[in-house]
Amino acid sequence: MKSLRFGGVKVSRRGLAGVRLDYEGTSICIDVVQPERCDYALYTHDHPRHAPAEDWSRVVVSPFRGNRIAPGESIELSNGVLVEAVHAYNLGIQETVKHPRGFGAGYVLEFRSGPRIYHMGDTDLIEEILSVKNKPLDIMLVPVGGDGVMTPEEASEAVKTLRPSIAIPVHWEDISKARIFKRLTQPYTQVVLLEVDRV
Repeated sequence: MKSLRFGGVKVSRRGLAGVRLDYEGTSICIDVVQPERCDYALYTHDHPRHAPAEDWSRVVVSPFRGNRIAPGESIELSNGVLVEAVHAYNLGIQETVKHPRGFGAGYVLEFRSGPRIYHMGDTDLIEEILSVKNKPLDIMLVPVGGDGVMTPEEASEAVKTLRPSIAIPVHWEDISKARIFKRLTQPYTQVVLLEVDRV
């Protein structure tokens, strides 16, 4: 399956952890390296497989450039979508991990008359994800590849904790990681595996 439609939003994968959300004629891309056809570009952090090196011509929301928002802050896009930044980082000795605390963010998007979507960013299973539990969650984009992000097992625990209606695994190159995640998570939440849409 290349895309999912839910509550007026079309979700498609674009790259390793990238997604495109189409809503009422507006496109919002998260971690899409080449966002030429996106109205808004959001980036969780500035690693090359998540953010472009040069082209920052779009309306950008990130913790490091453009409309900078840090975890706990929010911004409303012109189409009425509220974007809140949440913590995303690796556990362990902060000087040695790939994604130290304060380096990046995840995003919760609340669509005016549509769903609430959480893109976790590059993170481990951290306590701060509980801040997202304050309202029902419709779609959760969950990193499952291990090595700088959660393993399939940890990602499944995150989903069990937050209980979204739908979970979509991202940040995987080996399909077996997504399948393990689906097997562990499907009893609790609907899991949708999306192919990367190269268009």
